[in-house]
Amino acid sequence: MVSYKWVAKRRNYKEEEIARRSLRTPNDTLPHPLLSSIYKETNPKIKPISSKKKIALAYADPLSRALEGNDPLSQFVSKDEVEGPELYSPVINQKDSVSQEWLRHRTKILGKFTTSEKLSITSSFLQGGEKLVVKQQINDKIQHRLQQLDEFEEHVSEHKGLSRDDYVSRINQISQELHQAWALDQRVKALKIVIQCSKLLLETHPFAFYPSKFALITDILDNFGRMVFERIAEKGDIRLVDHQLPKYFKSEHVSEAARETCRNWMYKIASVRELLPRIYVEMAVLKSYSFLENTDFSANLIRLSRAIRGVGNPLVAAYARAYLMRVGREQLIQDRSFVIENVRDLFLSYNQLYSNSTRTELTVFRTDLTDYLSLFSPAYDWIFQTLANTGQYDKLDAIWRLSFNQAEPGLLWLSLLSQFPSDFVLSKCLELALHITTTPSTGVSSQQLMVLMGQVLSRNLASSSESKPGKMLNVIWPYLSRKEDAESYLQCIEAWMPYLLRHWRVKEVHVIINDIVHHFRPKAQAHHVSQLHNIVHALIRTDQIDYQSLFTTEPLMGLLDIYPEGQSRAEAAKILLQQFLIDYDRSLSHTLMVDHLLSIARILHDTLNATSVEDEKRQISELAIALIDRVDFGRDFQQMLSFYGDARAAFTNLDPVLAHLVEAINRLSSRTRQLIQEHNERTGHFVRACGAFAYITIPAISCPMIRFRLYLLSSQVALANECLGQADACLEGAINLVTEFSPTEEQWIVANLSNLLSTLLVQPDTPDQNRLHHLRRLLRNARTFSINHTLHRLRSTIYLQAIRLLSAYMQPDYIYHVPNVDSNDRLYLGDDEFRSEAVDYCSQLLTELLNDINQLGSENQYRKQACLCLDVFSLLIESADLNAEPSLSQLAAQLYHLARKHNQWDADYAVRLLAVVRLRSSSSDGEPYRQLASVL
Repeated sequence: MVSYKWVAKRRNYKEEEIARRSLRTPNDTLPHPLLSSIYKETNPKIKPISSKKKIALAYADPLSRALEGNDPLSQFVSKDEVEGPELYSPVINQKDSVSQEWLRHRTKILGKFTTSEKLSITSSFLQGGEKLVVKQQINDKIQHRLQQLDEFEEHVSEHKGLSRDDYVSRINQISQELHQAWALDQRVKALKIVIQCSKLLLETHPFAFYPSKFALITDILDNFGRMVFERIAEKGDIRLVDHQLPKYFKSEHVSEAARETCRNWMYKIASVRELLPRIYVEMAVLKSYSFLENTDFSANLIRLSRAIRGVGNPLVAAYARAYLMRVGREQLIQDRSFVIENVRDLFLSYNQLYSNSTRTELTVFRTDLTDYLSLFSPAYDWIFQTLANTGQYDKLDAIWRLSFNQAEPGLLWLSLLSQFPSDFVLSKCLELALHITTTPSTGVSSQQLMVLMGQVLSRNLASSSESKPGKMLNVIWPYLSRKEDAESYLQCIEAWMPYLLRHWRVKEVHVIINDIVHHFRPKAQAHHVSQLHNIVHALIRTDQIDYQSLFTTEPLMGLLDIYPEGQSRAEAAKILLQQFLIDYDRSLSHTLMVDHLLSIARILHDTLNATSVEDEKRQISELAIALIDRVDFGRDFQQMLSFYGDARAAFTNLDPVLAHLVEAINRLSSRTRQLIQEHNERTGHFVRACGAFAYITIPAISCPMIRFRLYLLSSQVALANECLGQADACLEGAINLVTEFSPTEEQWIVANLSNLLSTLLVQPDTPDQNRLHHLRRLLRNARTFSINHTLHRLRSTIYLQAIRLLSAYMQPDYIYHVPNVDSNDRLYLGDDEFRSEAVDYCSQLLTELLNDINQLGSENQYRKQACLCLDVFSLLIESADLNAEPSLSQLAAQLYHLARKHNQWDADYAVRLLAVVRLRSSSSDGEPYRQLASVL
């Protein structure tokens, strides 16, 4: 191919800028095309352009047409607004809330109370098992009603040796049998099923499973009560609303047939011989009394509460009362006298828990009294929660006072503290704390009560005045600090920590932390970690925290030191650092505080190893970077440099942090330049130290593209600070990385190499190197990289950019300079040899580009060939002097026609280039452009 001599166009950048500005015709009266339609309508100053004729629908934008009309979701919203909210019954809503509350309570019971002992179940509705002989004596007047029920007693069998899962499976079978019997209209069989289920609650052994057994069996009772209720309603043609009677229902509305059915059910239930099954089944169908009389069930509930007095076993009686309370709550009874009577009856039988007979039974079954008493908590919790919901504080106070009359009130206090309203409990806690710390307790330890009280007080932010914090702290702190057992101490301090922090000053907080460290020195056990985490959470999240005092003293670091080495210590450090960065929004300038925070962050870094996942590294990097950005020593730049050095030593394995430190040190150097303007000897040494920091840090980063970007950034900052040697070293480091790039990031490579080329314009050549040595090395590496990875388009683009750079080198005055730095236009002023060398290099690069064009044509890659032709054409009309070298004008015309030859060019791009040619042909020196435009 014919070679061409490159002649660069002589540029006057100032005149070009003036001409370019004159071509701009901004029109602020037109709306922005991306302006939202809502803003256009609400802004009166902007009037949208409207056509005189309405555009036909066929030519409307299909995407815009999809957005016409109302949003379908908005239509539903507007419809709701017009029609108003649907009316609902607050009664139904309250009943649902009781059901949801019981569901949560039931879930906790089933999750907590289980057993590994073998269980047994007695029923006449399960296959297999051992046959039992049931002797009966019927000598009353209700023999007729019992006759049908007694038929099932002849087939009772006992299933022994069941695991917990087997037992639950048998209960589910009985439940299915109930539904099947009801579906087949076998009402007597259904009643017998629930009677037998109720009898299972008489058997309390194994004790640990009894609460779960209660929850499972009451599910069956609930279903039976619902089926009876809906059956009677259906018999009386009564329409239920969400399984409830209508709001204005009266018993007079019930037909006689339905009333007779209801009476029949009640008579059958009343005929049940055993007390406990009769009570449970009647409680289950209590709601059906609504069909017989207009009642609020209060009298029936009181009667049932008194009937439970006949249940001898205290555990059985407690859960029967809990079920009675639940049934009563679901009926939303206004008269709550049954609640008070039920609780008083509970108190009357409470001492039975500590009786000799109970202790003897526990001895027989080898059960500890503490474990046995814990079984009562779910029942007591529900009972006292129901009492608390009455809102009658005088009754609550009476019950609270009554609890102090018991010999062993610990179990009662556990439920009273957790279930009574917080505003009621807070004023009572000081009295209770005094009693707990001075009176021994059996079954329920003082520690359990203190832990619960601490949790209650810590949860309530209003506890400042109600609980008399000054006196309270004087009572409980000696109790806590005297504990020698680490387990008990940690449970108590975990519960009380938020309350202590809320009411003690910084000095006392340090006392708490030191006391914790003292109890666990030298190291805590692994099972203590979660509780220590909770203490750290409380410490860092309290509203009264003084971060500067906390992070400038040794107690906090001592708390971290007692953690077992490894991940748990890192988690504690992460909790502290995360919450600090969220809450503390000021800059850090206290040296000791910065050192401690850096030590905490180093704990996180030191847990990283080869098996650490990327997400963990990313999270730690983000925390470290946030901490680094928060540190600011003002104009003490030397201390900032020292801090960055410490941070680099702390985070050697985190590439994002090292990269951020390089950026931070470059910002520091630029900030110094901005403040000083002209460097003196002292600041010159400082910015060179910053440059050395960056140059030393960058090689530790693994990603070559990040290293390249940082080298380039550091060279630009060093050049701005007149550190020519460091700028030259950083540029050399960046150029050497070109061959290590990832070939999939071609667009990134082009952008960053173009940035590097623009920096080379102002970087003066080194005296001991050849002219343009950086550019030559860069192009050699780019050529090698593109050949190795077959990225011919990348090489062509870089060559085009290099010709533009060389053309800029030939200008008498460069388009931009760095203050106080003499670029090549000053170094080679009047040096024709430099100009001749640049021209030869441009001609060489142009020849290689033309060879690439021919190669693409021979390979039938006409689209790529057309694209490269237009790029070279753009280069020629932009940077070449077509007046001085007509052959370049002829070359431009040939390239344009070659691009069009196979009709695979970018027509829009070509049109824009042709418009540029015509625009320049109208200028005073536009003759070559007019000739070129005439042949295109």
